[in-house]
Amino acid sequence: MKRAAHFFLAGLLLTVALSAVSADCAGVGDIVFERKVKGSDEISPSIFQHWVHRVLYKCTACHNPKVGFKLKAGETPITMDAIQEGKYCGECHKGKPAFAVGFETCDRCHRS
Repeated sequence: MKRAAHFFLAGLLLTVALSAVSADCAGVGDIVFERKVKGSDEISPSIFQHWVHRVLYKCTACHNPKVGFKLKAGETPITMDAIQEGKYCGECHKGKPAFAVGFETCDRCHRS
């Protein structure tokens, strides 16, 4: 019985998640931000899980003039300096509402 309940709950959550994603960005999955700095081979590219954010927020939460994300992947010049200044990802990733960006959280975005 427990197993059936887990499958039911997982299916329900998946249904809610998929229904929250609008048709215009339903096909957007992970976005890989390749590093463009020379000598940065030892740090993995940043992988942004678009669908996770899209389940929780509307498109305009990030794609607006204040936060600054452009709609096409790769058009926004994101740097760690900008994030540390509270721009782009740093708008939310400053400890609240989302985890803070720092050396102890590098692997949350920079995964191999």
